[in-house]
Amino acid sequence: MNQLNYKTHVGSKVRSLRVKAALSQEVLSERCGIFRTYLSRIESGSANPSLVVLVSLAHALQVEPHVLLLIDPPIA
Repeated sequence: MNQLNYKTHVGSKVRSLRVKAALSQEVLSERCGIFRTYLSRIESGSANPSLVVLVSLAHALQVEPHVLLLIDPPIA
């Protein structure tokens, strides 16, 4: 059974939204009140962010928190 790595998925989604919003890791981390190195670890899938951090990231990225957890359907 192929299991999804949720930390990697959420990190990738955060990175994608951050780039789309034209924000640097430094700016986004400051808006969320977290260290830039922690944001880097979240984006790489090596950190497991808390619910509070996920909500903070979502608000700073101007999306609803559930968007960070959505799994996009594969493009055919």
